[in-house]
Amino acid sequence: MTEHRINIMDLEHPAAAENKATPEREQEPKVVYASVTERFVALLIDYGLIFIPGQIISRVVLKMWGEEFELWHFFALIGGINLIFILYETIFSCADRVTLGKSLVGIAVMKQDLSGPVSFPRALFRTVGYYISGALLFCGFLLAFFDDRHRALHDFLGGSVVVQIRQKAGWERMAIRFLGGLLLVTFAWTAYQQYFGGGKLMEQYYIRHARLHLRKIALLEESHFVRYGYYTNDLLRLSLLSGDPVQFQRDTQAILEPKGFKIGINGDRYKISAVAKNKAHTRVVYEPEE
Repeated sequence: MTEHRINIMDLEHPAAAENKATPEREQEPKVVYASVTERFVALLIDYGLIFIPGQIISRVVLKMWGEEFELWHFFALIGGINLIFILYETIFSCADRVTLGKSLVGIAVMKQDLSGPVSFPRALFRTVGYYISGALLFCGFLLAFFDDRHRALHDFLGGSVVVQIRQKAGWERMAIRFLGGLLLVTFAWTAYQQYFGGGKLMEQYYIRHARLHLRKIALLEESHFVRYGYYTNDLLRLSLLSGDPVQFQRDTQAILEPKGFKIGINGDRYKISAVAKNKAHTRVVYEPEE
């Protein structure tokens, strides 16, 4: 990845550069602090740079796991994506580097006294501050609207400010606003589909595990037939054959809805149906092949 480096001298306003002969106090750089919109767009670009490839890789990995996919696998993958983002944001916010998003928008992170770039530890505290702000219902980000230098909670934690490193034309500012709105809608739609939409990872998880549990019940049904010569629709009786009836009952309650479970017996045939605990309350069915 190409490093984008900044020079603190580049922060000098053009008007100041043209007046080198003026008194020293008039030669001081005029710093323009990054707007909330600029910062927001840069953050979405940087997070998307990690989030989008991470989502693609996660889907491939989860499909490879297949029926062995557990809920903790999903959270481990999400945690890994965010860990990569933390490392990326930290490394490219310290020394004289800038992240891709900030480079495209034309902003950079500096110490709050404008003496130079922040150190690695301060950049790390600053990045972790993103998640603290998120845990506080994003209230930490709202501070940027009230601070005269547009500092959010993570800036206070990292002792930093965000400044413009180049002037922008009117069309560029409009493009940044448009891109920010587009990215916000995209991320909101993706998050909704990921966690609430039908047919997505979490939905598939609950449906898959409901079907697997029906197979376990079917194995107990076959064991009951071998031992007693008939099938039964008594789930409690089947649980006694599991070896750990208490844990079996707990698993059943965790995976299947309490209403909708049924074992139909027709001579030497049986059919098990239940309702998975997903958002759509999908009905799952197991029937042995003839």
